[in-house]
Amino acid sequence: LLLFIVIMASQCHAFEFSDRDLRVKVTHINQISPAESVGNLVIIKNRLTTGTQSRCTAILIAEQYIMTAAHCVFDHLSVAPVMSVEFIPQFLGLGHQQRSRVFVEEGWIHKQYIKEDYKGVMQFPNGLVSLNRDTKNSDLAILKVTNPQTGHGLGKLFGYVKPIEATLVSANKNNFPVSLLSYPSDKEGITLWHQECKLKKNTPLIGQFNCWVNTGSSGAGLLMKDPNTQHHRVLGIVSTSTENGHIGEAVLFSKEVIQDIEQIIARRPENVTQFKPVTFKTTKKVYIHIENRCDKEIIAQAYHQPEGRDDWGILAHTIPINGSVQFNAINSRTWYSHIRDHDGTPYNVGRDKAFLINGEKYYFKQRTVPYLNDNGSLFYGDHFLRVHCL
Repeated sequence: LLLFIVIMASQCHAFEFSDRDLRVKVTHINQISPAESVGNLVIIKNRLTTGTQSRCTAILIAEQYIMTAAHCVFDHLSVAPVMSVEFIPQFLGLGHQQRSRVFVEEGWIHKQYIKEDYKGVMQFPNGLVSLNRDTKNSDLAILKVTNPQTGHGLGKLFGYVKPIEATLVSANKNNFPVSLLSYPSDKEGITLWHQECKLKKNTPLIGQFNCWVNTGSSGAGLLMKDPNTQHHRVLGIVSTSTENGHIGEAVLFSKEVIQDIEQIIARRPENVTQFKPVTFKTTKKVYIHIENRCDKEIIAQAYHQPEGRDDWGILAHTIPINGSVQFNAINSRTWYSHIRDHDGTPYNVGRDKAFLINGEKYYFKQRTVPYLNDNGSLFYGDHFLRVHCL
Protein backbone atom coordinates (compact mmCIF):
# COMPACT_ATOMS: atom_id res chain seq x y z
CA LEU A 1 0.00 0.00 0.00
CA LEU A 2 2.83 2.39 0.89
CA LEU A 3 4.56 1.63 -2.43
CA PHE A 4 1.30 2.29 -4.29
CA ILE A 5 0.89 5.65 -2.56
CA VAL A 6 4.48 6.65 -3.40
CA ILE A 7 4.00 5.70 -7.08
CA MET A 8 0.73 7.59 -7.32
CA ALA A 9 2.23 10.66 -5.65
CA SER A 10 5.19 10.69 -8.03
CA GLN A 11 2.83 10.44 -11.01
CA CYS A 12 0.62 13.25 -9.74
CA HIS A 13 3.59 15.60 -9.35
CA ALA A 14 5.49 14.53 -12.45
CA PHE A 15 3.78 17.16 -14.58
CA GLU A 16 4.86 20.50 -13.14
CA PHE A 17 3.55 23.84 -14.30
CA SER A 18 4.12 27.37 -13.13
CA ASP A 19 1.60 29.99 -12.03
CA ARG A 20 3.97 32.62 -13.46
CA ASP A 21 3.09 33.87 -16.92
CA LEU A 22 6.35 33.45 -18.85
CA ARG A 23 4.93 34.42 -22.23
CA VAL A 24 6.81 37.13 -24.14
CA LYS A 25 4.99 39.49 -26.50
CA VAL A 26 6.33 39.60 -30.05
CA THR A 27 6.48 43.26 -31.07
CA HIS A 28 8.67 42.86 -34.17
CA ILE A 29 8.43 40.05 -36.69
CA ASN A 30 12.19 39.44 -36.61
CA GLN A 31 12.29 39.43 -32.81
CA ILE A 32 12.22 35.65 -32.61
CA SER A 33 12.26 32.86 -35.15
CA PRO A 34 10.07 31.55 -36.70
CA ALA A 35 7.49 34.30 -36.05
CA GLU A 36 7.79 35.28 -39.71
CA SER A 37 6.00 32.02 -40.64
CA VAL A 38 3.11 32.38 -38.17
CA GLY A 39 -0.22 34.09 -38.81
CA ASN A 40 -3.75 34.60 -37.57
CA LEU A 41 -6.86 32.90 -38.94
CA VAL A 42 -10.11 34.90 -39.11
CA ILE A 43 -13.06 32.50 -39.30
CA ILE A 44 -16.81 32.80 -39.80
CA LYS A 45 -18.41 29.49 -38.88
CA ASN A 46 -21.74 29.76 -40.70
CA ARG A 47 -24.40 32.18 -41.94
CA LEU A 48 -25.79 32.55 -38.40
CA THR A 49 -22.45 33.87 -37.10
CA THR A 50 -21.59 36.35 -39.87
CA GLY A 51 -21.32 39.12 -37.27
CA THR A 52 -18.95 37.11 -35.09
CA GLN A 53 -15.39 36.18 -35.97
CA SER A 54 -13.50 33.30 -34.41
CA ARG A 55 -9.72 33.39 -34.41
CA CYS A 56 -7.04 30.72 -34.39
CA THR A 57 -3.32 30.42 -35.04
CA ALA A 58 -1.76 28.81 -38.12
CA ILE A 59 1.77 28.19 -39.36
CA LEU A 60 3.24 28.00 -42.85
CA ILE A 61 4.61 24.50 -43.51
CA ALA A 62 5.32 24.79 -47.25
CA GLU A 63 5.37 27.36 -50.04
CA GLN A 64 1.61 27.10 -50.53
CA TYR A 65 0.23 25.56 -47.33
CA ILE A 66 -0.46 26.29 -43.67
CA MET A 67 -1.50 23.94 -40.89
CA THR A 68 -3.99 24.54 -38.11
CA ALA A 69 -6.43 22.58 -35.97
CA ALA A 70 -9.40 20.94 -37.67
CA HIS A 71 -11.79 22.28 -35.02
CA CYS A 72 -10.87 25.83 -36.11
CA VAL A 73 -12.16 25.35 -39.67
CA PHE A 74 -15.05 22.93 -39.08
CA ASP A 75 -18.62 23.92 -38.19
CA HIS A 76 -19.67 21.34 -35.64
CA LEU A 77 -23.32 22.42 -35.70
CA SER A 78 -23.87 21.94 -39.44
CA VAL A 79 -21.22 19.17 -39.70
CA ALA A 80 -19.45 20.89 -42.60
CA PRO A 81 -16.41 23.08 -43.27
CA VAL A 82 -16.79 26.64 -41.98
CA MET A 83 -18.17 29.32 -44.25
CA SER A 84 -15.18 31.67 -44.40
CA VAL A 85 -11.44 31.53 -43.65
CA GLU A 86 -8.95 34.39 -43.98
CA PHE A 87 -5.25 34.09 -43.13
CA ILE A 88 -3.24 37.16 -42.09
CA PRO A 89 0.49 36.35 -42.19
CA GLN A 90 2.91 37.93 -39.71
CA PHE A 91 0.04 39.49 -37.76
CA LEU A 92 1.24 41.37 -34.66
CA GLY A 93 -2.10 42.52 -33.31
CA LEU A 94 -4.92 44.96 -33.95
CA GLY A 95 -3.50 48.27 -35.11
CA HIS A 96 -0.23 46.66 -36.16
CA GLN A 97 -1.14 44.70 -39.27
CA GLN A 98 1.48 44.96 -42.01
CA ARG A 99 0.58 42.21 -44.48
CA SER A 100 -2.44 41.69 -46.67
CA ARG A 101 -4.64 38.72 -45.86
CA VAL A 102 -5.27 35.73 -48.11
CA PHE A 103 -8.77 34.39 -48.71
CA VAL A 104 -8.69 30.63 -48.17
CA GLU A 105 -10.88 28.71 -50.57
CA GLU A 106 -9.66 25.13 -50.31
CA GLY A 107 -7.86 22.77 -47.99
CA TRP A 108 -7.83 19.35 -46.35
CA ILE A 109 -9.33 18.14 -43.04
CA HIS A 110 -8.51 14.82 -41.43
CA LYS A 111 -11.08 12.21 -42.52
CA GLN A 112 -11.54 10.77 -39.03
CA TYR A 113 -12.35 14.22 -37.64
CA ILE A 114 -15.07 14.79 -40.26
CA LYS A 115 -16.46 11.29 -39.83
CA GLU A 116 -16.52 10.85 -36.08
CA ASP A 117 -14.20 12.88 -33.87
CA TYR A 118 -15.97 16.24 -34.36
CA LYS A 119 -18.76 14.86 -32.12
CA GLY A 120 -16.62 15.35 -29.03
CA VAL A 121 -16.36 19.12 -29.55
CA MET A 122 -18.81 21.53 -27.93
CA GLN A 123 -19.47 24.51 -30.20
CA PHE A 124 -21.37 27.51 -28.85
CA PRO A 125 -23.88 29.50 -30.95
CA ASN A 126 -21.31 32.29 -31.47
CA GLY A 127 -18.96 29.80 -33.15
CA LEU A 128 -16.47 29.38 -30.29
CA VAL A 129 -15.53 25.88 -29.17
CA SER A 130 -14.42 24.54 -25.80
CA LEU A 131 -10.73 23.81 -25.24
CA ASN A 132 -11.40 21.52 -22.28
CA ARG A 133 -12.10 18.18 -23.97
CA ASP A 134 -10.42 14.97 -24.96
CA THR A 135 -7.76 15.53 -27.59
CA LYS A 136 -8.28 13.56 -30.78
CA ASN A 137 -5.26 12.79 -32.95
CA SER A 138 -7.33 13.73 -36.00
CA ASP A 139 -7.60 17.44 -35.05
CA LEU A 140 -5.53 18.52 -38.06
CA ALA A 141 -6.20 20.66 -41.12
CA ILE A 142 -4.07 21.79 -44.06
CA LEU A 143 -5.09 24.96 -45.94
CA LYS A 144 -3.91 26.33 -49.27
CA VAL A 145 -2.73 29.94 -49.19
CA THR A 146 -1.78 30.50 -52.80
CA ASN A 147 -2.55 33.70 -54.62
CA PRO A 148 -4.92 32.71 -57.47
CA GLN A 149 -3.59 35.44 -59.78
CA THR A 150 0.16 34.96 -59.32
CA GLY A 151 0.32 31.34 -58.25
CA HIS A 152 2.76 32.33 -55.48
CA GLY A 153 2.36 30.86 -52.02
CA LEU A 154 2.88 32.82 -48.83
CA GLY A 155 5.57 30.39 -47.71
CA LYS A 156 7.68 31.44 -50.67
CA LEU A 157 7.37 35.07 -49.59
CA PHE A 158 7.79 34.74 -45.83
CA GLY A 159 9.40 31.35 -45.22
CA TYR A 160 7.96 28.19 -43.72
CA VAL A 161 8.67 25.55 -41.07
CA LYS A 162 8.79 21.93 -42.18
CA PRO A 163 6.81 19.32 -40.20
CA ILE A 164 8.60 16.36 -38.66
CA GLU A 165 7.40 12.91 -37.65
CA ALA A 166 7.25 12.57 -33.86
CA THR A 167 8.89 9.15 -33.80
CA LEU A 168 12.01 10.51 -35.51
CA VAL A 169 12.90 12.78 -32.58
CA SER A 170 13.38 12.30 -28.85
CA ALA A 171 9.94 13.65 -28.06
CA ASN A 172 9.13 10.54 -26.02
CA LYS A 173 11.60 11.68 -23.36
CA ASN A 174 10.48 13.78 -20.41
CA ASN A 175 11.28 17.50 -20.47
CA PHE A 176 11.82 17.61 -24.22
CA PRO A 177 12.26 21.34 -25.10
CA VAL A 178 9.53 22.86 -27.27
CA SER A 179 8.18 26.35 -27.92
CA LEU A 180 4.96 28.04 -28.96
CA LEU A 181 4.00 31.12 -31.00
CA SER A 182 0.29 31.85 -30.80
CA TYR A 183 -2.50 34.42 -30.37
CA PRO A 184 -3.99 33.66 -26.91
CA SER A 185 -7.34 35.33 -26.28
CA ASP A 186 -6.47 36.27 -22.69
CA LYS A 187 -4.08 38.89 -24.11
CA GLU A 188 -5.54 42.12 -25.48
CA GLY A 189 -5.50 43.12 -29.12
CA ILE A 190 -5.06 39.64 -30.69
CA THR A 191 -1.31 39.87 -30.19
CA LEU A 192 1.40 37.28 -30.88
CA TRP A 193 3.13 35.68 -27.88
CA HIS A 194 6.13 33.35 -27.55
CA GLN A 195 6.97 30.90 -24.79
CA GLU A 196 9.47 28.16 -24.11
CA CYS A 197 8.32 25.02 -22.33
CA LYS A 198 8.76 21.27 -22.00
CA LEU A 199 7.00 18.35 -23.59
CA LYS A 200 6.26 16.36 -20.46
CA LYS A 201 4.17 13.43 -21.60
CA ASN A 202 3.67 11.68 -24.92
CA THR A 203 0.80 9.24 -25.33
CA PRO A 204 0.25 7.86 -28.85
CA LEU A 205 0.30 10.96 -31.09
CA ILE A 206 -0.79 13.30 -28.26
CA GLY A 207 1.82 15.48 -26.59
CA GLN A 208 1.26 17.30 -23.30
CA PHE A 209 3.41 20.37 -22.66
CA ASN A 210 3.53 23.01 -19.94
CA CYS A 211 3.07 26.12 -22.09
CA TRP A 212 0.04 28.25 -21.30
CA VAL A 213 -2.70 27.67 -23.86
CA ASN A 214 -5.82 29.77 -24.25
CA THR A 215 -8.55 30.14 -26.85
CA GLY A 216 -6.87 31.59 -29.92
CA SER A 217 -3.80 29.39 -29.44
CA SER A 218 -5.62 26.56 -31.20
CA GLY A 219 -3.90 25.57 -34.42
CA ALA A 220 -0.47 26.84 -33.38
CA GLY A 221 2.55 24.77 -34.30
CA LEU A 222 4.33 23.00 -31.46
CA LEU A 223 7.92 23.87 -32.35
CA MET A 224 11.25 22.16 -31.75
CA LYS A 225 14.80 22.78 -32.92
CA ASP A 226 16.43 20.18 -35.11
CA PRO A 227 19.61 19.26 -33.18
CA ASN A 228 21.48 18.67 -36.43
CA THR A 229 20.58 21.85 -38.31
CA GLN A 230 19.30 24.09 -35.47
CA HIS A 231 16.36 24.92 -37.73
CA HIS A 232 12.87 24.92 -36.28
CA ARG A 233 10.51 22.07 -37.14
CA VAL A 234 6.79 21.65 -36.47
CA LEU A 235 6.28 18.64 -34.22
CA GLY A 236 2.49 18.93 -33.94
CA ILE A 237 -0.55 21.22 -33.81
CA VAL A 238 -2.10 22.64 -30.62
CA SER A 239 -5.57 21.24 -30.00
CA THR A 240 -6.72 21.53 -26.36
CA SER A 241 -5.69 22.52 -22.84
CA THR A 242 -6.10 21.34 -19.26
CA GLU A 243 -5.45 22.72 -15.77
CA ASN A 244 -7.11 26.04 -16.60
CA GLY A 245 -4.86 26.53 -19.61
CA HIS A 246 -1.58 25.80 -17.81
CA ILE A 247 -1.05 22.61 -19.78
CA GLY A 248 -1.49 22.31 -23.54
CA GLU A 249 -2.08 19.27 -25.67
CA ALA A 250 -0.98 18.95 -29.28
CA VAL A 251 -1.58 16.40 -32.00
CA LEU A 252 1.81 15.02 -32.97
CA PHE A 253 2.53 14.03 -36.56
CA SER A 254 2.45 10.35 -37.43
CA LYS A 255 4.33 8.81 -40.32
CA GLU A 256 1.06 8.60 -42.28
CA VAL A 257 0.26 12.29 -41.71
CA ILE A 258 3.74 13.33 -42.85
CA GLN A 259 3.34 11.19 -45.98
CA ASP A 260 0.00 12.87 -46.74
CA ILE A 261 1.48 16.33 -46.24
CA GLU A 262 4.19 15.46 -48.75
CA GLN A 263 1.63 14.16 -51.25
CA ILE A 264 -0.54 17.28 -50.90
CA ILE A 265 2.49 19.55 -51.39
CA ALA A 266 3.52 17.51 -54.44
CA ARG A 267 -0.03 17.86 -55.86
CA ARG A 268 -0.73 14.14 -55.86
CA PRO A 269 -4.17 14.07 -54.20
CA GLU A 270 -4.86 10.54 -55.40
CA ASN A 271 -2.20 9.29 -52.97
CA VAL A 272 -3.61 11.06 -49.89
CA THR A 273 -5.10 8.59 -47.39
CA GLN A 274 -5.68 10.47 -44.11
CA PHE A 275 -7.19 13.76 -45.26
CA LYS A 276 -10.30 14.77 -47.18
CA PRO A 277 -10.33 17.77 -49.56
CA VAL A 278 -12.74 20.56 -48.56
CA THR A 279 -13.77 23.97 -49.90
CA PHE A 280 -14.84 27.19 -48.19
CA LYS A 281 -17.26 29.88 -49.38
CA THR A 282 -14.89 32.69 -48.40
CA THR A 283 -15.99 36.05 -49.80
CA LYS A 284 -13.20 38.22 -51.17
CA LYS A 285 -13.24 41.80 -49.93
CA VAL A 286 -11.13 44.96 -49.81
CA TYR A 287 -10.19 46.17 -46.33
CA ILE A 288 -9.02 49.78 -45.88
CA HIS A 289 -6.35 50.61 -43.27
CA ILE A 290 -5.00 54.05 -42.36
CA GLU A 291 -1.61 54.02 -40.59
CA ASN A 292 -0.22 56.85 -38.49
CA ARG A 293 3.48 57.44 -39.20
CA CYS A 294 3.43 60.90 -37.62
CA ASP A 295 4.94 61.99 -34.31
CA LYS A 296 1.50 62.90 -33.03
CA GLU A 297 -1.97 61.39 -32.76
CA ILE A 298 -4.20 61.96 -35.79
CA ILE A 299 -7.90 61.85 -36.59
CA ALA A 300 -8.84 60.03 -39.80
CA GLN A 301 -12.19 60.07 -41.55
CA ALA A 302 -13.09 57.77 -44.44
CA TYR A 303 -16.03 58.18 -46.79
CA HIS A 304 -16.71 54.83 -48.42
CA GLN A 305 -19.32 52.35 -49.55
CA PRO A 306 -19.36 49.49 -47.04
CA GLU A 307 -19.25 45.95 -48.41
CA GLY A 308 -22.77 44.57 -48.77
CA ARG A 309 -24.51 47.99 -48.79
CA ASP A 310 -25.65 50.40 -51.48
CA ASP A 311 -25.25 53.61 -49.46
CA TRP A 312 -22.06 55.44 -48.56
CA GLY A 313 -21.06 56.51 -45.07
CA ILE A 314 -18.37 58.28 -43.07
CA LEU A 315 -16.33 56.67 -40.31
CA ALA A 316 -13.91 58.53 -38.05
CA HIS A 317 -11.14 57.09 -35.85
CA THR A 318 -8.41 58.52 -33.68
CA ILE A 319 -5.15 56.76 -34.54
CA PRO A 320 -2.24 56.70 -32.06
CA ILE A 321 1.40 57.17 -33.05
CA ASN A 322 2.68 54.14 -35.02
CA GLY A 323 -0.78 52.62 -34.89
CA SER A 324 -3.35 51.88 -37.57
CA VAL A 325 -7.10 51.45 -37.84
CA GLN A 326 -8.98 49.08 -40.11
CA PHE A 327 -12.07 50.61 -41.70
CA ASN A 328 -14.88 48.50 -43.09
CA ALA A 329 -14.48 46.36 -46.17
CA ILE A 330 -15.62 48.36 -49.19
CA ASN A 331 -17.63 47.71 -52.33
CA SER A 332 -15.80 50.12 -54.61
CA ARG A 333 -12.16 50.78 -55.50
CA THR A 334 -12.86 54.48 -54.87
CA TRP A 335 -13.01 55.99 -51.39
CA TYR A 336 -12.24 59.38 -49.79
CA SER A 337 -10.12 60.42 -46.80
CA HIS A 338 -9.79 63.44 -44.51
CA ILE A 339 -6.88 63.38 -42.04
CA ARG A 340 -5.96 66.01 -39.44
CA ASP A 341 -4.37 66.35 -36.01
CA HIS A 342 -6.10 67.53 -32.83
CA ASP A 343 -5.16 71.13 -33.58
CA GLY A 344 -7.02 70.93 -36.88
CA THR A 345 -3.93 70.85 -39.11
CA PRO A 346 -4.85 68.79 -42.20
CA TYR A 347 -2.63 66.12 -43.78
CA ASN A 348 -2.93 64.38 -47.16
CA VAL A 349 -5.02 67.34 -48.22
CA GLY A 350 -7.50 67.07 -51.08
CA ARG A 351 -10.62 68.97 -52.10
CA ASP A 352 -12.38 66.32 -54.19
CA LYS A 353 -15.45 66.21 -51.94
CA ALA A 354 -16.83 68.43 -49.18
CA PHE A 355 -19.10 67.29 -46.36
CA LEU A 356 -20.88 69.13 -43.58
CA ILE A 357 -20.36 67.07 -40.39
CA ASN A 358 -21.82 68.34 -37.11
CA GLY A 359 -21.98 71.83 -38.56
CA GLU A 360 -18.37 71.86 -39.82
CA LYS A 361 -17.19 71.52 -43.42
CA TYR A 362 -14.49 68.94 -44.17
CA TYR A 363 -12.72 68.43 -47.48
CA PHE A 364 -11.92 64.87 -48.57
CA LYS A 365 -9.27 63.55 -50.94
CA GLN A 366 -10.21 60.87 -53.45
CA ARG A 367 -8.38 57.55 -53.14
CA THR A 368 -8.23 54.54 -55.43
CA VAL A 369 -7.43 51.02 -54.27
CA PRO A 370 -4.73 49.63 -56.61
CA TYR A 371 -5.43 46.46 -58.54
CA LEU A 372 -2.40 44.82 -56.93
CA ASN A 373 -1.80 44.79 -53.19
CA ASP A 374 1.38 43.78 -51.33
CA ASN A 375 0.80 40.10 -52.05
CA GLY A 376 -0.02 40.63 -55.71
CA SER A 377 -3.71 39.85 -55.25
CA LEU A 378 -5.99 41.38 -57.83
CA PHE A 379 -7.92 44.11 -56.02
CA TYR A 380 -8.85 41.96 -52.98
CA GLY A 381 -7.13 41.95 -49.59
CA ASP A 382 -5.85 44.80 -47.43
CA HIS A 383 -5.02 48.28 -48.70
CA PHE A 384 -2.80 50.46 -46.46
CA LEU A 385 -2.69 54.27 -46.55
CA ARG A 386 0.40 55.40 -44.62
CA VAL A 387 0.18 58.97 -43.34
CA HIS A 388 3.40 60.95 -42.82
CA CYS A 389 3.14 64.38 -41.19
CA LEU A 390 5.95 66.51 -42.58
